[in-house]
Amino acid sequence: MTINIDDIIKTKAVSTVFQAIFNTQQQCIVGYEALTRGPEGSELHSPDMLFQHAMQMGLLSELEILCRDKAIKRFAELKLTGKLFLNISPLVLLNNNHPQGETIKFVEQAGLNCQKIVIELSEKYPFPNNHTLRDALARYRQFGFNVAIDDLGAGYSGLKLWSQLLPNIVKVDRYFVENCYRDNFKQKFLKAIFDLASAAEAEVVVEGIECQQEFDYLQTLGMVYAQGFYLAKPAYQPIRQYPEHLMAPVLLQRQVP
Repeated sequence: MTINIDDIIKTKAVSTVFQAIFNTQQQCIVGYEALTRGPEGSELHSPDMLFQHAMQMGLLSELEILCRDKAIKRFAELKLTGKLFLNISPLVLLNNNHPQGETIKFVEQAGLNCQKIVIELSEKYPFPNNHTLRDALARYRQFGFNVAIDDLGAGYSGLKLWSQLLPNIVKVDRYFVENCYRDNFKQKFLKAIFDLASAAEAEVVVEGIECQQEFDYLQTLGMVYAQGFYLAKPAYQPIRQYPEHLMAPVLLQRQVP
């Protein structure tokens, strides 16, 4: 099935899946990350391909606005609880032609409030070395949006970016989570991130957890917020309760006299 990015935007042919984010200490869902999918069966079904084509065609801003609108509406339709995490490219925020106020309008039309929305900026994208991005985010913060740095550790400017933007939330890149239970360097890096977050009064979401060993080790470091395939996969109808397989060890521990 062949379809181009221009047609996708014109026909609004994208859909949203949601991946739950958990508080592992209180054993509850605290929010969902919205992830976009292109048309089923097409080469642009993958979000990486979809956004890559949009960037190549100069349509990244148009695609992002469509994805935000779809995600916010669907979040409201499903009556999901907690916060909605929206991925936004810094390239779009810094685009002078990008329409202002669209996200706020979508939130209000869906009957939500801006305090429920977290703007996620990926460190995988290049960031400017000036205050332009910080000023752009300040406008969102004035309306109550929270800000998160996604993929922390994936690029070269993570700590500098953290210092400049002072995000409410940092999300650790999957690379440092994979096999962390047997990698001494990754263990030290993760501990440093938790310590820095505590000093900066920021929350840490550990994403990309894909096995029990990773989950169990991160628990020993004091992990509170977690996301990943081991906990719950992205879905059109996401889970609404804390997974039983995560509760089992705790319940067993409580039963021991």
